[in-house]
Amino acid sequence: MVRSVMFSSLRAALGLSVTAIWLAACQPQPQAEEAEPPQSPATDLLAASALIGLPTGTAPADLPDRASDAAVAYTEYCGVCHGLPSPAAHSATDWPVVLRRMWLRTEGLPESYEVPVPESAERVLILNYVLGNALQVAETALPRGPGRDLFTATCRRCHELPDPSQHSEKDWAAVVMRMRQHMVQMLRESPPQSEVQDIILYLERASKARS
Repeated sequence: MVRSVMFSSLRAALGLSVTAIWLAACQPQPQAEEAEPPQSPATDLLAASALIGLPTGTAPADLPDRASDAAVAYTEYCGVCHGLPSPAAHSATDWPVVLRRMWLRTEGLPESYEVPVPESAERVLILNYVLGNALQVAETALPRGPGRDLFTATCRRCHELPDPSQHSEKDWAAVVMRMRQHMVQMLRESPPQSEVQDIILYLERASKARS
């Protein structure tokens, strides 16, 4: 008799458990939130490359022949992701490579960034503009004097050596200080003030000698 009651109680308990499981299964389940698709590493890299601390750049008003169609196109396309570089930031040898690299980067950015990409005709216009106003490279031997080796070693790290006659004696101090700021932003280092002053003095003397 006792065994019969125990089996009846067990059967009832099992029946309730099965019923509870069945009812739970029939209840509407909360919808899992859809996870946003992860960005590809390439996209993240391109985005980061557009946002790193690049030089402040040149004001459009300071560009050579600033009202020309070429200068306007250069400003529109080359000052979106970073400071507008001066056309004299690179030599005529380097500019085609630099522009090609920039165009490949902009082509790879997602459309959501709304970065304009120049058409073929605009690319030719921009290329001819920067080539016509590019850094004048020292094509002859640099004048001897204190600071020449320091100028050569320091300034060649980022670009070809400029011709000292590209700027006047009075302008070189401002140019060198701007380049020093660029080194801090790009290389995270800077020559000491004593070396900067030696470079300025050398360029001032060399510019005066060639004028």
